[in-house]
Amino acid sequence: MSSCVHTIRARQEDITEYQRSMACLTRLMDQWQSVNQQYGQSEPLKVEQILQRYQEMLQYGRNLGRHSANAFAGLTEQVPGMIDFVRQDIQQMQEAMIEAHAQARQSQRRQQENAAVLLNVLQQRMPEQQEVIHQLSELVEKGDTAEATQLMHRAMQLIGQQTTTLTEQQQVLLQKLQQPESASTPSMWSAESDDNTHSPDRRLQRIDRHIAELAVLDPQQDIAAFIQRAAALSLMPQDRQWDTLSDSLILDLAQVTRTAKALVEQQQELSLLIAGLSSFESSETVELIEQLSQVLASRQLPLMSEAIAQAKAATQQQQQQMAALARREAVLEGLAKLGYEVHEQMAGSWLNQGKVVIRKPATPGYGLELGGASESERFQIRAVALAEQRDVSRDTDIESLWCSEHQALQRILAESGNELTIDRALPAGATPLKVVVQADESASMQTSVRHGRERKL
Repeated sequence: MSSCVHTIRARQEDITEYQRSMACLTRLMDQWQSVNQQYGQSEPLKVEQILQRYQEMLQYGRNLGRHSANAFAGLTEQVPGMIDFVRQDIQQMQEAMIEAHAQARQSQRRQQENAAVLLNVLQQRMPEQQEVIHQLSELVEKGDTAEATQLMHRAMQLIGQQTTTLTEQQQVLLQKLQQPESASTPSMWSAESDDNTHSPDRRLQRIDRHIAELAVLDPQQDIAAFIQRAAALSLMPQDRQWDTLSDSLILDLAQVTRTAKALVEQQQELSLLIAGLSSFESSETVELIEQLSQVLASRQLPLMSEAIAQAKAATQQQQQQMAALARREAVLEGLAKLGYEVHEQMAGSWLNQGKVVIRKPATPGYGLELGGASESERFQIRAVALAEQRDVSRDTDIESLWCSEHQALQRILAESGNELTIDRALPAGATPLKVVVQADESASMQTSVRHGRERKL
């Protein structure tokens, strides 16, 4: 054959993509370990299995060259699945922490409400118990204390001694407070939980949930003002003004929570993109990575969205460049094994100039022209003559020789884990042999070296 168009999938481009994915997984594992330490309630066996699996994947990647193509392909397919699994585990741990935080707030609020009931009864019926009244006042104002349970138990004992002087409503409340499950049941007495989503209790639960989400997802967020507003609400009578203030707080919290969730998601995505870009070890991305890292630390949501778009575009560009160079290096390496003269920077020259001509000492006056767009997996190889003045009768023999060499090239590439297929081919003698008059070889090589150094791929 005189000319053929090929499609190639180089093993090195798969290795580059694997290394990028593993860099993303490594960054994500750092986040996972941080969340896991905060959570502190993960099953030890589960944590050990996740860490062991991650270490196995790291160990596998330390010497990729010794693995077969099938084994390597199997591993690369597992990395995205591992990333998804770790993401989900992070979300599950965060959800568990949010739920625990919200329940703790609700328990504290119920405790303050119960303390307020006891305080009211003591102030009315037993004003001489100043020490207990003072301690209950502090509990109502400041929330949970180390001695809260003992204090409330003591107050109930004192009140229990005067049950005959209590009103019917006070006796009912006291009975509910004395129930064993009352300390942990969210709907222990007033404002029983119901299906009314606008009930005061449900509104307070929504407030607690939002505050818990902010505390867990975005610890850097200053939520002191929200906590103060929520605490003030819990002490106010639940009238129309209370409804207005609670609605306002819920709306404010909902907006801040949405922003916090978006920020956390984009921070994670940008962080992984930066890790992936770093895996390319390209001088072209050094400045961009520094800029992206500054945006990541800025916590500015609009800047974060723009940075993510930049990082994705840069990642795609690097992937295309690395893949294009890997394909050319694989083909040239195979041709070198067939006796063709291949120089160190020839792949860079082919990538920059779109084509390159190589010679074979065994067939003087003839060579191969390799061409193809840098972003495409397809490229063309054609036999060419290097001089107008030649024995034209040899042209067909050269084309036939290249046909047999092509089969050998496919075999050589396959042994290295590369895949070369023919999309289209012209038989020997179908068209006159193209004549390529090469410029001075030394000048060509200097150009090739210069381009290769600039790209540093």
